[in-house]
Amino acid sequence: MREVKLGIAGLGTVAQGVFALIQRNGALIRQRSGVSLRVVRVASRSAKPEIDLQGATFSTAVSDLLQDPEVDVILELMGGQDTALELIRSALAANKPIVTANKAVLTAHGNELTAGQGAHLLRFEASVAGAIPIIQGIGGGLAANRLNSLAGIINGTCNYIFGEMEANQTPFDEVLAEAQRLGYAEADPSFDIDGIDAAHKLTILLALGFTGQYDLSTVFVEGIRHITVADIQFAKELGYRIKHLGIILNSDAGVEARAHCALVPNDALLAHVNGVLNAVQINSDGAGETLFSGPGAGGEATASAVLSDVIALAQQGSQKNAREAAEAVTTAPTLIPMSQVSSANYLRIPTLDRPGVFAQVTQALSEFAISIDAAIQHEASSSQPVVDIVLLTDSVLEETMNAALQRLQSLDIVAADIVRLRVAPAAL
Repeated sequence: MREVKLGIAGLGTVAQGVFALIQRNGALIRQRSGVSLRVVRVASRSAKPEIDLQGATFSTAVSDLLQDPEVDVILELMGGQDTALELIRSALAANKPIVTANKAVLTAHGNELTAGQGAHLLRFEASVAGAIPIIQGIGGGLAANRLNSLAGIINGTCNYIFGEMEANQTPFDEVLAEAQRLGYAEADPSFDIDGIDAAHKLTILLALGFTGQYDLSTVFVEGIRHITVADIQFAKELGYRIKHLGIILNSDAGVEARAHCALVPNDALLAHVNGVLNAVQINSDGAGETLFSGPGAGGEATASAVLSDVIALAQQGSQKNAREAAEAVTTAPTLIPMSQVSSANYLRIPTLDRPGVFAQVTQALSEFAISIDAAIQHEASSSQPVVDIVLLTDSVLEETMNAALQRLQSLDIVAADIVRLRVAPAAL
């Protein structure tokens, strides 16, 4: 039996979840892993007397975690970037193992932090999809596989918003306000609803499973602000649900990585992941389709991933760091720019109620050799002079679709901004 003594930076919900899990499941952890966990020191900006520190020493100086010889593993759970980055750097320089849930730091500095000693001393399972063991899944369970594709619902806020819009026909702004009230969205929700959070997580998965390099600039990002209840209903009529996805496709031509809204067929597994849950679906050459699903956030859910990293560090002789696994099978693939990505498209075109408008729309698309796979055009009402034409196109190169959209938007029959969504790749 090995005892691992922990030093925790931060006293937020994740740190509290760590204390709760150790107190409740300490004996179970010992039985399963042969590892006994004990928190010996906590550093936080301010004390929280209401939290039982289970005998750990408290201070306000993060440096105390590095200087305490009793601390075997540091847990960086304070968030933010500057102090967290300095703590991780200092721990690695001191040859001290450290676990973090900080996706922003990893996205910006992952290449530096996972090099050298970081390959063995740094763990970050909780940085992507909360309780879901996706990083250990890629670096461990699927390490013998070539990953062909990955698609994930990796932002619970977006997933919750779409679910409420669909279930209750509630407009986006109202659902967002309710999500903020319930704590599912921040006071400034832009990080979630503009796709930035999903792009950070996808950058980590891209590095670990496909390229070996952390580079946010290689991920195309689009948010969800433009989606309306009408889009959700039209998608349903066409046999789809709208989800915000992180998508990676790996082909002989290269790797494409994108985070945006997509139409997912009703019979797909990801179409039925609801609420604030996350899910990541991977297609690999040996294992085929695998789906990882579970809570993407929350104190104990994230703490579960953090403690899984601690146990993995204690048992490191039998495990490889996921970064090493990625580098072992990756030979600098070509990264495909978004302009060269092909996808089918959903278009909702608000048009004036005039004869011949459908013909004008289809004529404009035919100029770019874009075919239509499905169409919806409901009757206009006397009180509503604008009618939506909804189209599903065949697969089109991104730069061609963008040019076609400019042409469509310039037509005098188009009464408002066109909404364009991509259809999830058939490979998923």
